[in-house]
Order: sequence, then structure tokens, then C-alpha cells
Amino acid sequence: MAPETNLKRIEIERRRPVWNAMSDVFLDTETRWAMPQVALVLVRSGYSEDELDAIWEREIVPECVWNLHQVAGEWALFVLDEDALAARAAGRPPRIERIVPAVLRGEPPDFLAGQWRAIKALRSALLELRFEEREARTAMWTAFIHAYLEASLEKVLFLENHLAALRTTAATEEELVAAFAEVRPIFRSLLVGDELVDEERRARDVRVQIGLAAHPPASGVL
Repeated sequence: MAPETNLKRIEIERRRPVWNAMSDVFLDTETRWAMPQVALVLVRSGYSEDELDAIWEREIVPECVWNLHQVAGEWALFVLDEDALAARAAGRPPRIERIVPAVLRGEPPDFLAGQWRAIKALRSALLELRFEEREARTAMWTAFIHAYLEASLEKVLFLENHLAALRTTAATEEELVAAFAEVRPIFRSLLVGDELVDEERRARDVRVQIGLAAHPPASGVL
């Protein structure tokens, strides 16, 4: 195998988890829940912010943005065209993208740039932590964002699983409250429209969630 081919294969293997994580943002479902985990994948990749911006803008957005313009798009899992992604990474976009104007393929919706900024902010926050702290912090954020985005705590799917995840981190109630306070501005930036009106209630629900995790009912059920 030629050295150039081997390097290309290694680079594709390195990019694959990043491609898969980024593509989750384009699914036709609630994707904001996944953003802490996406940020963790980006940290683990070792790519710089500039490199990740390039992967996002030149590779994943052209590959996946069409789904955000569908009446009923893919909601579970993208089957990515790795040949097309690799071609874009090498500066040789597929022929259809060279001859069809971007406006006809579908421009990225306005909210997408804000979501990418939020993911990068979460990534930056993870990079400030010690390596061994990052997975636990991601678990905290994932539990928090489920409570934060729902209309009420009672509507959080698998709430007990999220409470268990918080307990598994072995963080104290004070540490959990502090962790949420640090990430709350990023979560707030993800709210749209009427969601912003009751942001205080959303933050309160997270604090109630933290209390339930720190002080579980004696019966073990909510």
C-alpha cells in the first residue's frame, strides 16, 4: 500500500467519529440533547477548532443540510457517503456540488450557526477540564439539557436514568449546581422563540433534578 493511500485511510478513520457526531445535528428530531456528547467526540478527535470548522463547513454541512429542508427527513441515523466526504476533505467536492448552485441544494437554516457555536463552546469548556473529568461532565450536561429543554420535569423521557447518571458521577449537590451554572449560558443560547420566555423555569427544573439526584426518595421512585 502506498504511503499516501495509507495516510488517507488513517485520516478517514480519524474523521469518521467526527462526521457521525456532527451529522446528528441534522436529524429531523430534537438534536440539542446530543450536543454535549457531540462536543466530547470533538475533544477526543484531537482536531483544532479551525480544523473542526473546516470539517463542519466544507464536509458535513454540504453532506447533511438537505435533511433540514425535508417535510419528513431522516430522524434516526444518517448513512453518510464517506467517498463524498473524503473528496470534500481533499478539496475535490463531488461533481454535483460543482455544477449545482448551493442555493438549489439548500442553504443552511439560520439556527444552524448558533448550534455550531454552542457545540464549540461546550468543547472549549471540556478542554478546560482534566482528561479524567470530561466524561463525567458530559454525563452531567446531558442530564441537565434533557431537563432544561422539556416543557416540564415530568415530561423528561427516562428521567430516572438521567438521575442515575448524575449519581454515577459521584459529584456533590453543590458541584452539580456549579456545573449547571457554568453551562447555563450555552444552553440558553440554544433556546428559540417562546422557549426563552420561561428560561427561569427551565433552570429551576434542572435544579430540582439535581436535588432529586442528590436526595433520592426513600422508596427509590419519584
